[in-house]
Amino acid sequence: MQYLCLFNSLPHVSFLNFFCPKEEWVHFRRQNGEYILYFITEGEMYLREDGKEHVLREGDAFLLQPGLLHEGTKAARCAYYFAHFNNLSLLPFEGESDVHFLQYDEGGEAQFDMGHCLLPKHIHLYDQELRERVVQCFEDGIQSARSNEGNYRTLWAAKLLEIMLLLAQSSQIAGIQSEDFGLPARTVRKIRELKHFLNNHYMEKITGKQLEEMLEMNFDYLNRIFRKITGKTIFQYLCRVRVNRVKELLTTTDMKMAEIAMVTGYSDEFYMSRQFKKVTGISPAAYSKNGMKN
Repeated sequence: MQYLCLFNSLPHVSFLNFFCPKEEWVHFRRQNGEYILYFITEGEMYLREDGKEHVLREGDAFLLQPGLLHEGTKAARCAYYFAHFNNLSLLPFEGESDVHFLQYDEGGEAQFDMGHCLLPKHIHLYDQELRERVVQCFEDGIQSARSNEGNYRTLWAAKLLEIMLLLAQSSQIAGIQSEDFGLPARTVRKIRELKHFLNNHYMEKITGKQLEEMLEMNFDYLNRIFRKITGKTIFQYLCRVRVNRVKELLTTTDMKMAEIAMVTGYSDEFYMSRQFKKVTGISPAAYSKNGMKN
């Protein structure tokens, strides 16, 4: 079950908070008039919605639909964040979709449609970093209200949209990896580790042999799977990461070309310039002069 979400207006968030009962707890019975998003951070929640049983565990996000009766079915310890909201177009969608909200540009960079998305009703977040980002969005909203900041409900709306996009993107990527490619879970984890490593160690010298040893997998196999998922090879991806960092430094600092090359993993400024132009179509100097941001 998914929802086609149209981001044509800001949602109205009536309530956003964190709940952690001191003892085992059974969800109360109600029929709410708004959507409710739950994110479980600890324990389990046993829930029935419109006659269908659900077990929510740590790392699960779940969307309750307005107008449907829901109630707890079993006492359990749990802790969770929640947001009650309306004024957002969410159309229930069952079955497989032939609409794709994730595509890759010519350089292989993932591009998401930010005007629409397919939001899963129930999704488990395996990535710890992603869980932390969702938690931080909730915490930002809670702290804003506690500090009596002006227009905190607008911040709630923005944070809720950010959470929904994170969930939708995670769902789409997971679907591509597990359904379209039929990859083993171990391989998916290795690819995630690899992407995380490239994103955080781009400034270092990186070799195929190094990656083989680190991930304990054959480099050629890794490269084939990586390209199957992302649309580009490992070193094409690394090149894009470095070029994006070069762009950032060109437009936000007064560093010289040689200095930028040194901190972005290039052997010298001339090699950096060739790679930059190969990806963007213009030289770093021209990019800096024009103040381009994309």
